[in-house]
Amino acid sequence: MTFWGTRGSIPTPGSGTQVYGGNTPCVEIRFGNTIFICDAGSGIRQLGKDLARRNPRPKTLHLIVSHTHWDHIQGFPFFKPLYRPDMQIHVYGQRAGDNRI
Repeated sequence: MTFWGTRGSIPTPGSGTQVYGGNTPCVEIRFGNTIFICDAGSGIRQLGKDLARRNPRPKTLHLIVSHTHWDHIQGFPFFKPLYRPDMQIHVYGQRAGDNRI
């Protein structure tokens, strides 16, 4: 398990947040070759860069979005694996009308 972001609401990367991280929520959980990503906060940007450097590079990812508050999805457009034609990303979240968090 790797925490790529743990902050709420506003990312605050910098020297004062190095110990606990300054990006908004993103957690990577690996089971062998299977990768689960919990939330797509600003931390997912760094995760995407790290995935590109891995050898072998993963071809399938599972993204679980706990809820769609801005701090949990703001990094999604900057996640480089989204733009790779050879990447398969399964996205999981709430059903329409399900208001339980």
